Amino acid sequence: MKKIFLIFMLPAVLLQFLSCNKENYSEKINPLVDKYIEAWNTGNLALLVGVVDSSFELRKIPDFEPMRGIKSLEDYIIRSRTVIPDFFLKETDKLFISDTAVVVTWIFTGTYKGESDLPPTGSKINIPGFSIIYFNGSKLTGEWIAFSDLTWVKQLGFSLVPPANK
Repeated sequence: MKKIFLIFMLPAVLLQFLSCNKENYSEKINPLVDKYIEAWNTGNLALLVGVVDSSFELRKIPDFEPMRGIKSLEDYIIRSRTVIPDFFLKETDKLFISDTAVVVTWIFTGTYKGESDLPPTGSKINIPGFSIIYFNGSKLTGEWIAFSDLTWVKQLGFSLVPPANK
């Protein structure tokens, strides 16, 4: 009887013990991600203090070349909000994929009014995309941003012209 008890109870107790020690990353990281998105949506760069690591690395389409450091991140947020003053990122879902990364899907809206790689068009944009946001347990350490370039330029009023036949 004792053997049966041990065979069934020992695994149950071990499982309970191990599951209690699992860290809930979403409780720590969700508030950081929310503040990070709020910094993008408002342009309030002070929200980044204590949220992003000094070695933060941002990568985005089309080349995913890294922009390193908080200053690079701040400059990119300022440029983005200058070109699209009503910039707004609405989170649609969040999925923790490991103890160091979360995937955030979003819809990005705004009006393209400023000069950038493309001339200002005044066009409204509504672009779905996603970010993989990396963290080290207490701060955000990086983000990879991805969305469709084609959707972006079409909504700005540009068209894709196929090459002429030779």
